[in-house]
Amino acid sequence: MRWHKAWLAVSLVIVVGSLKLSQADARIVVGVSTVNVAFLPIYVTQDKGFFKKEGLDVLVVMFNAGATNLQALIGGDVQIMAGGVPETVLARASGVDIKNFWAISNVMPFQIYGGPGLKSLKDAKGKKFAISRFGSLSEFLTRSALRQSGVDPKDVTMLQIGATPARFTTLASGIVDATILWFPVTERAKAVGMNKLFDLKELYPHWTNVGFVARESWLAKEKEQATRFLRAYQNGVKHTRENREDGIRALRKYVGLDAAEATAGYDEYRDSFPLDGRILDAGITATVEQELETGRLKGKISLNEMIDQSFINSLGKK
Repeated sequence: MRWHKAWLAVSLVIVVGSLKLSQADARIVVGVSTVNVAFLPIYVTQDKGFFKKEGLDVLVVMFNAGATNLQALIGGDVQIMAGGVPETVLARASGVDIKNFWAISNVMPFQIYGGPGLKSLKDAKGKKFAISRFGSLSEFLTRSALRQSGVDPKDVTMLQIGATPARFTTLASGIVDATILWFPVTERAKAVGMNKLFDLKELYPHWTNVGFVARESWLAKEKEQATRFLRAYQNGVKHTRENREDGIRALRKYVGLDAAEATAGYDEYRDSFPLDGRILDAGITATVEQELETGRLKGKISLNEMIDQSFINSLGKK
């Protein structure tokens, strides 16, 4: 029910945003890869009218997976993607002119949970793991955690299940033995007796989880719009960090969390929202290495190819 309410609330954001901002002089469609606490400053920025104050008509559109969001960006239906930074590596390698240009949340949020029959990731050989899709961040992190625990990823079965709620459902029903989760589903996993097998913070403490991504051609053509967008977003981040109750209310409204989860989510993520937009490159570097090893990536990609630092350099110090 809470997830249903979250989607309903997001639909209202789209409709209300279209009506209220119709007099603005620039339209930007922002694709958000999932409904989650990591995108809290986007909800607050929209709610408080900071985009409108910059003369922008911002339409926030929700997707059920980062891959779908990315395809919409590539196809031109979305101008700015808010999603997983490491997930952009393969797209860039395939020739798509996309770049990460601002960090939204600098934290490694993921943990791997297993059912009652799996007590340690070291015992994962022969087990079934749920991921969102092949080539996704969830697959990459699952492989990384398995290797760190001394298990060859080839010795487990990975099933493409979809977003976090769907993966949790397959875990709870016993279809899979383990999966990667993040807040608030981690709270629900603990509540029903699932075992935490691995915390990815131990492996990647310096990690940009999600950020803003756009095509280079759009960033070059619409530099002024992108700058105004980020200026509004910075105000949203500042307001989010300084106004705890507004942040908690936004999580209840847009993410569908109850009071306890919204409070816990705000407190856990508040410091992860950078005012300077700085992108921590550990995730990109690790993903490049992983994809080279799997053979999906044929050659190295530099950080300069993946990150446009110009907006961070011009706005991050203000």
